[in-house]
Amino acid sequence: MNGLYIEYSWWWMFLGIALCAAATYFYYTQKQVWTLNINRILIVLRFTALLMIFFLLLDPMIKSLQRYFEKPIISYIIDDSESMIATLPLENVQKLMGKIKGTAEELEANGYTTKFYNLDGELIEKKNLEQLTFNHKSTNLSNSIQKLEELNEHENLAGITLVTDGIFNQGFSPLYVPSVVPVYTVGIGDTIPQIDLQIKDVYANKIAYMGNKFPVIAEVVNEGFVGKIVEVSLSNNGKILERKRYKIANEKGFEQIEFLVEAKKKGYQKFTVSVRNLDGEFSKENNVKSTYVEVIEGKEKILLIANAPHPDIKAIRAGVEKNKNYELHIYIPGLKFKNGIGYDKTAKYDLVILHEFPNVKQKAGLLIKKFLKEGLPIWYIVGDKTDINLFNAQNDLLMIKGYRGQKDKVTVAFNDDFKTFTYKKEQKKTLERMPPVEVPFGEYTVKSGNVLMYHKIGSVTTSKPFMMIGENNDVKTAVTVGTGLWQWRLHEGLLNQDDEAVDELISKVIQYLSTKTDKRRFRVNTTQSEYSDIEDVVIETEVYNDIYESIYGQTIDLVIQNDKGEKSTYTFLNSSPYFKYHLSDLSEGVYSFKASTEIEGKTEVAKGNFTVKTMELEALNPTANFDLLRNISDKTGGVFYEEATIDAFSDVLKGNKAPQKIHAEETYKELGSTFWMLTFIFVLLFSEWIIRKIYGAF
Repeated sequence: MNGLYIEYSWWWMFLGIALCAAATYFYYTQKQVWTLNINRILIVLRFTALLMIFFLLLDPMIKSLQRYFEKPIISYIIDDSESMIATLPLENVQKLMGKIKGTAEELEANGYTTKFYNLDGELIEKKNLEQLTFNHKSTNLSNSIQKLEELNEHENLAGITLVTDGIFNQGFSPLYVPSVVPVYTVGIGDTIPQIDLQIKDVYANKIAYMGNKFPVIAEVVNEGFVGKIVEVSLSNNGKILERKRYKIANEKGFEQIEFLVEAKKKGYQKFTVSVRNLDGEFSKENNVKSTYVEVIEGKEKILLIANAPHPDIKAIRAGVEKNKNYELHIYIPGLKFKNGIGYDKTAKYDLVILHEFPNVKQKAGLLIKKFLKEGLPIWYIVGDKTDINLFNAQNDLLMIKGYRGQKDKVTVAFNDDFKTFTYKKEQKKTLERMPPVEVPFGEYTVKSGNVLMYHKIGSVTTSKPFMMIGENNDVKTAVTVGTGLWQWRLHEGLLNQDDEAVDELISKVIQYLSTKTDKRRFRVNTTQSEYSDIEDVVIETEVYNDIYESIYGQTIDLVIQNDKGEKSTYTFLNSSPYFKYHLSDLSEGVYSFKASTEIEGKTEVAKGNFTVKTMELEALNPTANFDLLRNISDKTGGVFYEEATIDAFSDVLKGNKAPQKIHAEETYKELGSTFWMLTFIFVLLFSEWIIRKIYGAF
């Protein structure tokens, strides 16, 4: 309700009246030069002005209630993807957009508001509907519906009209999107399957090693070519590597065609699978598809030097071989393996595991000294044959004093403060339940590094480390005090029917040790190695000072070059931690990049590679899905329309018009800020002054 309100109690007005009356009385009761009537007029003017000023000091406000009506809104989602014009000419679809615009104008004439959005949730002006080009590369109907409801969340949304062919190739089914309003669907396209032959997808490993063979698998989908001979070929850089033929046995289905390729050239390689065109195909654009494989020189080589055959060796090998990026060589001085696995003098090793080394007999002593001199990461596994004195001298993490051949039997307890790498809580609990292992008895002194696990005797966790890792002078080291990984692996198999916890522990330690420490002050990388042509390529930038603190404000010059030799140059500012720069609209191909910046007067350079693949999602399935649209409308209380019945859409909404939404808004306005109130007080005081001046007083 409208009205007048003050900040304080109305009882203050009685005090104000008394004070204003007293002030006026004492001022105008003295004998004056003017007449009694003039005096009375002046009293009224002065009293009224003082009372009005006092009233304003109580902060009076005028409250008003405003009501307005909001028309019901019908929002249209226009599917502007390429599949909309796959079976219908663009001109026909644009004419249909004109009919939809006509139904919207009828609704507006009957009290509705209409809005149009594309798949990305961008507003489309109604006048531009007939000029849509339908060039969107993918369709995510569920996301479009959700986004539209968010955009209209606080408005009087009465219904959603989905104009589409019902084909979606991203996100989940729109049938499962909860909607608070009816969804009216308009089906466009041809529901009869087209006679076609297409490559649905091509699968290959992301990484291959030089000299190895790897499979490239193509899925060829057939619709209506039963009995025909299909020729599928694989090519690399325009050169055909292999051709295969097969006969189509069914009217509809798919075949998997596998090629075996040898990795002969280092770097990103493009492999293209193509199907020879057949007469009568609906589209020949989907007969070719490519994939990219990064060919690298070889796996990381790990050398395990053992004092003698031991069950731990098999346990370690099982954990290593689960990662295809690692190659394990086992060397036991004095023994030879029939399969030739052993120490390779020509190999460049990335990590050395010393099982019960260094030992008293000094086996492989010169070899170990060589690895120490080269600064290779080493994982020491201390056992019965380990020379503790030599071990203390060689490693930078742990010292064991007072060892006289005595042993302790311990279980393990994980260090909750260990942060070097993550290890699942469930797996920690599994290892803490493993049987006890024998460890050297003595005084343990941690020289550096981080403890992963402590000795646990009974229910008491000691300060003695069982396993620890660390890094000194850019050389990484790990120490495990005790053998018995094989017992853990067997026991885990009995408990959980798998050996995941032990293998994961081995893998994590090896991954930490073999990962090279990145000491670059300027780092530029892409967030992933492969992108599709419908997404942005994201470049991440990191810049550090001499003590490896992040610094910002550097100008980055970035040069992108594709496999055709075409270059593009970009310049941006490194303005925040892990700054990301987005590159859009890149075509298919292999790209290399070179970024440079100046740090303290010195030019730093970073290089890398990435690939962009064409995602022809809209060409995979041109058959309209009207059944999906009917189900959406039935579920939400809407109605499904085809092109021939679209004119009835506005009639349904006009006959069952949605109500307007009434909005009420309370507003408060300070009386002291109104012009007329201040003018009124001024007029009172000014009139008093004029009358006093006319009659001879101030």
